[in-house]
Amino acid sequence: MNEQRSDEWEASDEAQFRAVEAALDAEGLRREVDGLRHALESHPVIDMARGLVMAAGRCSPEEAWQVLVEVSQHTNIKLREIAQSLVDGVEGPAPALPVREALNASLRRIADERTRAAPGGGAAPDHPPQRP
Repeated sequence: MNEQRSDEWEASDEAQFRAVEAALDAEGLRREVDGLRHALESHPVIDMARGLVMAAGRCSPEEAWQVLVEVSQHTNIKLREIAQSLVDGVEGPAPALPVREALNASLRRIADERTRAAPGGGAAPDHPPQRP
């Protein structure tokens, strides 16, 4: 009789373990779906901000991405929030001063790197020549 109860307890323990495991798996999947949904919602804004940085800094898409990352890291503000403030600043209020300062510093760094990499070590202008 005790052996039967022991088997019942083991079966019950196993069932409880599996139920907890399934609940944890479901919660993990819910968090992953929420994260992916949020990424899909913020991706267009980040792309628009990247385009703004490319236009303002006359830089490549990769450099613009690096600028956004640097601004986010230096201001301790999430990248998607930086992107939203840049996009909102097109027709609304300018981004906060720390964001503008970090953006300018990052764009200056890229321009300086371009200047140093140019033939003649510094003779290249910060911006490509304007087309007539």
